[in-house]
Amino acid sequence: MRIKKRRIYLHLATKKYRGEDKVRIAISAIGLLILCAGGAVAAFNDIGIGARPLGMGGAFVALADDGNAASYNAAGLGYINAVHVNLTTAQRFGGLINYNYIGGVVPLRSAGSFGASIGILSEDSEIYKEQTVTISYGKSFLQKFAIGLNLKSFSTRFDENNESVSTHLENNRQFFAHTSATDISFDLGMIAHPAAGLTFGLSAENLLPANVSVSEVGEDPVPRNIRVGLVYRLAAIAATTQQEALREVLKSGLGLFEIAFRDGSRHIHAGAELWLNRVIGVRVGYSLRSGVNRATGIALGGSAKLPIAALRLQLDYAFQIVTGALADNTTQRFSLNLMFE
Repeated sequence: MRIKKRRIYLHLATKKYRGEDKVRIAISAIGLLILCAGGAVAAFNDIGIGARPLGMGGAFVALADDGNAASYNAAGLGYINAVHVNLTTAQRFGGLINYNYIGGVVPLRSAGSFGASIGILSEDSEIYKEQTVTISYGKSFLQKFAIGLNLKSFSTRFDENNESVSTHLENNRQFFAHTSATDISFDLGMIAHPAAGLTFGLSAENLLPANVSVSEVGEDPVPRNIRVGLVYRLAAIAATTQQEALREVLKSGLGLFEIAFRDGSRHIHAGAELWLNRVIGVRVGYSLRSGVNRATGIALGGSAKLPIAALRLQLDYAFQIVTGALADNTTQRFSLNLMFE
């Protein structure tokens, strides 16, 4: 089943670009195979959301404190006490793969916080698209413990007006029976503060099996994902520092570590964040994926805050380079975060 699907996706990826640069054709095909039909990577590959988390290597499950929260740990919504809106755009494989996301969080005081988001992934020929719609809820208890829930709808779609898609619908009904598929699942999350300056986070994603296959004889499951992580706030160290300038910087400092288990592979994420002043923040991150598609990533990021009356606007940027299975693949990500106090 997987082999047959690879051949179909490869044909779809290359036919549109027939006569163009062969390197571009190959990259397009590889991108589609990875994101749509890879043997070890199913649909809805976990590429992460938001420039700020990416800048910290993707280690965000124990922090989850802004408009990206629900995508990493819905429990983080329980600690958000202002309205957040996040918009993110990301490119991979030199712009052949694009991802756009918009999400928001609305706190309701003692009733907890609700969130909603939509993310759309597509490749530049627009033959294939993935869409995730999420409704989220999180609530904290005595500021020491929080739980959260995501309800998610996954959908995939091929362009039925594309000549290659139409041909496969006619000639390969067994393996390409539909141009779209939809299914649902849910996530559960938890955050706890076991000691001063230390936060523990746990998220279990896609617990209900979701199948987004366009075939009538096989499955294309959305992988389960388990995240476990820690955040240490450097404010405790800052109190022991004699230099005032350094002390002020360390007060906002974070060290983060996370392990994730997804689709038979283990992912390690680590990062740090420092705010140099009230306006400028900097980040560094590292990630390692084990298993068949082993890869290492290094990330750098930064932020600028622009307060405008009751609105706080934050611009985030992150750059990541990945070596290994996706040798020299770079990702640039931009996010706009709006917070209404």
